[in-house]
Amino acid sequence: MQHSEGTLTAFDGLSLFHQAWRPDGEPRAAIMLIHGLGEHSGRYQHVAEALVDARYAVHAIDHRGHGRSEGKRVYVKSYDEFMRDLGQFRRHVEAAEPGRPLFVLGHSMGGTLAMGHVLGNQDGVAGLVLSGPALQPGDDLSPLKLSIFKAVAKVAPGLRPEGLDATKISRDPAVVEAYQNDPLVFTGKMTAGIGAALIGAMERFPASYDQLTIPILLLHGTEDQLCDIAGSKAVETGAVNADVTAHYYDGLYHEVFNEPEHDRVLADLVAWLDGIVA
Repeated sequence: MQHSEGTLTAFDGLSLFHQAWRPDGEPRAAIMLIHGLGEHSGRYQHVAEALVDARYAVHAIDHRGHGRSEGKRVYVKSYDEFMRDLGQFRRHVEAAEPGRPLFVLGHSMGGTLAMGHVLGNQDGVAGLVLSGPALQPGDDLSPLKLSIFKAVAKVAPGLRPEGLDATKISRDPAVVEAYQNDPLVFTGKMTAGIGAALIGAMERFPASYDQLTIPILLLHGTEDQLCDIAGSKAVETGAVNADVTAHYYDGLYHEVFNEPEHDRVLADLVAWLDGIVA
């Protein structure tokens, strides 16, 4: 396996870290991996290794304000900043993997960003993979709370009203401990600005699901307490012009790639990729 690291200079001058894992021989396809809120691409080393073993090249970026990229921690002024970064990163991946099929894989917030990118840029994408995607505000966010959250974001986007409960990412205590002790993971509260940007995107998405025409793979744990499984099911029912495959894993928490049953999840991912590439 070959591993490489580099940086891109974003439209506003921020340095964005990225890395790639590639097989020693010719890859069958390229995968653009998009991580979730507060974390970083390095947490997907084991996912990348499994995909490289199946002869896929994996390219991942640390979002602005995340991991080894520059920027105020877990903060954006608008959703468009993420979209511009991903557009630039995709051009980098396509230049590195000319002529190869391209898959987009997003986890959690990365699922929100992957969906946003693909809805506007389906051409050239061989398939979309969504792992525990944040595609629907949770039940605890009432319409009133949502309106207050958005109002706060307009006047004080840097305010940090909400945080993630790390104990809900996985049933494996070792995964939770590693997450909490990882210096590159931001375990504080997210800003109102990033929350409002994501919620705004989630609210726009369902009206466009029927525009999706590429193969889609949904991977979601039934006991996910961080990202509502109803968001994945809305894609399954709404993407009427796409070939959708859904795996709902009974009892699994949010990070299906980091649950005790992760080998089964990765096998499902590889089998789906192989079917499309073949």
